Amino acid sequence: MGNTAGGKTAGMNTPLLYRGALQGVFGKREQYSRGSITDALFVYLDGEPESESVAKVDAHFRNRPLVCLTNAWEEQIKVQYPDATVYRRTMMKPACRFTIPEKTDVPEGYRLTGMDEAVFELHPFSHGMNYSCWDTFQAEGSGAVIHHNGEAVAAASSFLSLNGEVEMDISVKEAHRRKNLATACVARMLRDCMERGITVHWDAQNDVSRHMAEKFGFEAEKEYSVYWLA
Repeated sequence: MGNTAGGKTAGMNTPLLYRGALQGVFGKREQYSRGSITDALFVYLDGEPESESVAKVDAHFRNRPLVCLTNAWEEQIKVQYPDATVYRRTMMKPACRFTIPEKTDVPEGYRLTGMDEAVFELHPFSHGMNYSCWDTFQAEGSGAVIHHNGEAVAAASSFLSLNGEVEMDISVKEAHRRKNLATACVARMLRDCMERGITVHWDAQNDVSRHMAEKFGFEAEKEYSVYWLA
């Protein structure tokens, strides 16, 4: 977890995105004497806040989602920014065995496929953007796409791969929601991950995402706060 002199937030395991930054494969990390700031989709605040790192957050990350990995940073943000907007997310326990629901069919007129090279190169909903090329995605990632009238309208894929583990990413176009498309995409992707022994991380942004994860056998590990500064 890096420098945790400020006291690790209770029950919060190291997010895969943060680990990717630690290994230099994703995002950017700045180390200070007693802590760090890691910009890896979320802005992770670790260790103890110091004058330099606090000023950095204030100047550069007011419009970014902040995640406090230690109690010291959590208290700093709460005191300094009492008007910050706070969202609650749920980190699910990583898993490599899943429960696949019986109903994963797509409606008539929709077509479910794996993410092949042609679709990957189009990066629907920005899926696959964190992989250098198709060969890397094929070897380390996984994904599924649903097409309607020649257009990708839903997708589930690995946002990032790291040492046999992937971060789940799900997208469905607004006009095509509430049609079981997300469930169908996720089911196809998780079957592939289960066959290949890939561990999946699921960070649920809301109750809908959490309930879907639980439908596939994921268990909640920790609720945590994401701060947006006023």
